Amino acid sequence: MIDPKQFYRKMDRMLARIASDGSDGDFLQTILDELVRSFGGELKFGHGHLYRELYGEYELLHVTGRSDIFPARLASTDPSVRLVLKHGSFLFETVTEIPSWFSPGAEDTEEFVAFVVDGPPGFRYLFLFTLQEGWIRDEIAFCLNGVRFSLNVRLKSDAAQNELATAANIQRSLLPNSSPEFKGWDISARYQPAEAVGGDLYDFIPLGDDLIGIAIGDASGHGLPAALLVRDVLMGIRMGVGTNLKMLYTLKKLNRVIHKTTFSTRFISVFYCELQTGGGLLYANAGHTSGLIITQDETISLDPTGTIMGPLPDISLERAWAQIPEGAMMVLFTDGITERVLPDGSPFDTEGLISKIRENAHLSAADIVNKVFEYSLSLDHESDILEDDSTLLVIKRLS
Repeated sequence: MIDPKQFYRKMDRMLARIASDGSDGDFLQTILDELVRSFGGELKFGHGHLYRELYGEYELLHVTGRSDIFPARLASTDPSVRLVLKHGSFLFETVTEIPSWFSPGAEDTEEFVAFVVDGPPGFRYLFLFTLQEGWIRDEIAFCLNGVRFSLNVRLKSDAAQNELATAANIQRSLLPNSSPEFKGWDISARYQPAEAVGGDLYDFIPLGDDLIGIAIGDASGHGLPAALLVRDVLMGIRMGVGTNLKMLYTLKKLNRVIHKTTFSTRFISVFYCELQTGGGLLYANAGHTSGLIITQDETISLDPTGTIMGPLPDISLERAWAQIPEGAMMVLFTDGITERVLPDGSPFDTEGLISKIRENAHLSAADIVNKVFEYSLSLDHESDILEDDSTLLVIKRLS
């Protein structure tokens, strides 16, 4: 009979280790060793075998003890394996259940226990243990079910994190890796997602020596669903304007695609403009935060010229024209920058952003972006629960 106090302490240490240890190639092998070493005396474990699913069969990966107790390979269609897969864990103790391939050692009983762990998609792992005299079913079930549950959670969590990391790398590869060179202009941008992947986008699209396309957008929500929508919009804009299609045609066609391929509650705001070296600006604003043209004396808002993209199959969207004079700058941003609260409790808002831009207007575009960005992120977000993706673009016309 086990000592409950000592046993529970060991279980706590084991589960903590599963939750915190790095899950590299030796992770499950270490767990097998630990189960035999730490619990073998109390639960009467003898020899342990770890198998990995590979091409329709389970291949022996690691052994604690003798290697001739269980076979080197087990077919996934084997009746004994299917029992374990069906129940998650199984104690083989009757004559009809014991398979012919089991060869217990002299110190083992005729029974053994097994459980399965689900790894990343397409991967399963089988743990098999021989038993020795004095084993108790409830004690074994308590220990192995706890370990199995923790391992399943850990491996699935790691797989999800790996998928998010891959998605984050893909998203970073889609966004510009540097600011463009555009004659007579100083351009800089900065983006920070609230999670591993985010729902903001920006892009610079060369359209000739004297023309550049600039886009910024903000998808609803956060994380992977928003990131997938961002990917679709970025690729759609690049393919549309890059093949000399008209601005409104491209955005309206993209809206129809988004409407058909995303959830009805998903939407995205997009500001797209084409800037000439001489300061002429043709733009369309599909429900996005108003862009700003900031001169020494005034601020001009580039307000929405249509509705957000996604909820409706057809949207109303128009073009508008503006001029950016020498020494002025265009500022584009998402609301993660402005939906902040100042130390005195008042909102930072667009007026606060304009004030900070003017305060640093003598600096380069990159320095303005960094100064304003760092100040904004030093403030509390309006939401006490959720941070937001933040993007800021400064397009400064040189004197």
